[in-house]
Amino acid sequence: MRFRLHREDRGSALTEAALVVPCLVLIVYWSSALSDVLVLKLKAAEAVRYALWESTVFKSPEQIDIDVQQRFADLRSPNQIRARHTGLVLYPLARDLVFRAHVDTTTAEVSLGGASRPQPTGGPWDRFAQLVGGALPRSFDAAARAMRFNTNGMALARVSLVRARHDGRLLILGGGDLLGRGGANDLGRPRSLASFALQAPLASRRPMQLVFDPWKAWPKPAPYTFTGADTDTGASPWRTYPQVERQVSAQVREIAFAGASRIPGFREWSGLVSRISRFGVSKAMVGGTLPDVFSTDRMDDPATNRGPITILPPERAPESWVPHRCEIAGRDVPCPTQRAGDVIATGARVIGLDGEQSVGDGVDRTRYTVPYRINTAWWRRAGGLDRELETPHLEPVKAQLATDNEYVKSYRCRGHFFGGSRNAQRANRFGSCG
Repeated sequence: MRFRLHREDRGSALTEAALVVPCLVLIVYWSSALSDVLVLKLKAAEAVRYALWESTVFKSPEQIDIDVQQRFADLRSPNQIRARHTGLVLYPLARDLVFRAHVDTTTAEVSLGGASRPQPTGGPWDRFAQLVGGALPRSFDAAARAMRFNTNGMALARVSLVRARHDGRLLILGGGDLLGRGGANDLGRPRSLASFALQAPLASRRPMQLVFDPWKAWPKPAPYTFTGADTDTGASPWRTYPQVERQVSAQVREIAFAGASRIPGFREWSGLVSRISRFGVSKAMVGGTLPDVFSTDRMDDPATNRGPITILPPERAPESWVPHRCEIAGRDVPCPTQRAGDVIATGARVIGLDGEQSVGDGVDRTRYTVPYRINTAWWRRAGGLDRELETPHLEPVKAQLATDNEYVKSYRCRGHFFGGSRNAQRANRFGSCG
C-alpha cells in the first residue's frame, strides 16, 4: 500500500512539471520580448527629447532627422559610437533598426500675451469674462506680429521607429509548438514583432512641444528671421560684436518710433534729414555733426546713417577664446575698450571729460556700454565742490565696487556659446566660475 502511494506521488509530480514547465518557458521567452519593446520605447522617447533640444539652435528638421537616424540606430546615442549590435535579444543588429524624426519649428505659434482663460462658473458673466480675458492676448499678439517679432517659436516633434526586424535566426521566439499543438507556432514571434514599429508620443497624443527663442542676437536661417537681418549662419564667432550689433539694429528698426519705419517714405525722409545735418553749412551753424535722430543703425557702420547701436567690449579679455575683433568705420580692427561719442580709446587709460561735457571736471568719465566697470568718482560732499564752488571734492570708487563685482566675475568666466562654439549640447570646456 505504501509503495503504491509513493508511485502515485511521483506520477503527479511529473504531470505538474509537464504542465508548468511550458508555461515557464513562455514567460521567460515573452519577458525577453517585452523587455526589448520597453527598451525601444524608452529610446524613442529619448530621441524625441534630443530632436527638440536640437531645434533650439535652429538646426534644420532634415539635419535633425539625419542625426536621429545615425545616433539611435545602435541604441547607444553618442555621436562617436557606431556599434553593429544593439544589445537586444529580438533585434540584435543595428542595421535592422530605423528611427525617423518629424520636427516642425515654423508653423506652431506661441501666444506672447498668454493663453490662459478664466474658469467658467456657470454664471451669467462667463461670456463677458471670456471676452475680456481674451482681448489682451489677441491685441498683444497682433502688435508683436506688426513689429515683425517671430511668434512661431514652438517646436513640435515626434519620433517613429519605422522598422525593427530581424533575420529569423533567433533561439528566443524562433518558432515551435507546445506538446499536442502541432503547427500552432506557440513559441514563434507574432507578425507584429517580426517587423515592429512604434511612435513617441503615441499617435493618439499630441506631439511633444518645446517653446524656444526665435529671436537671438545672432544670424539665423531665413525661416526664423522676419526683420531682414543677416541670415548667414556661418558667420565667424570671432566677429561676435558687429554681428550682434546688426541683429539688434534690425529688430530695433521694426519697433522704434512706434514702427514709423514701415510708413511709406519715412526712411527716405529720414535720410534726407541726415544728409542736411551733415552738410557743411549745418555743421558750421551747430558747431559739429548732428546725430541721426531717426536712425537705428550701427554706430560704426559708415554705409548707413550713423545710429546708436554699439556693444563695444569693456576691455580686452585675457582669455584667448573671447572674440577680440570689432568693425570700426568699416575696418576690422582689435576691439577698443572705451568710447565717449566719437572718441575711441584702447588700453587701460581712462578718458576724462572736461567740465563743459560733464557735471564737473573729473566727475563723469566715459562709461562702458555694459555694466562691467564703474568709471566715475564719488562726491565727498553734496554738490561735489567746495564752498566757493571752484574745487571739486572727489575720490575714486572703491576697487571692490568698481572692478571686483559680479559683472567682472561673469565676464571673466563666460560660457562656450559666447566663446565661439557652434555645437549644441556641448559641455563648458572652460571650467567652472569661482
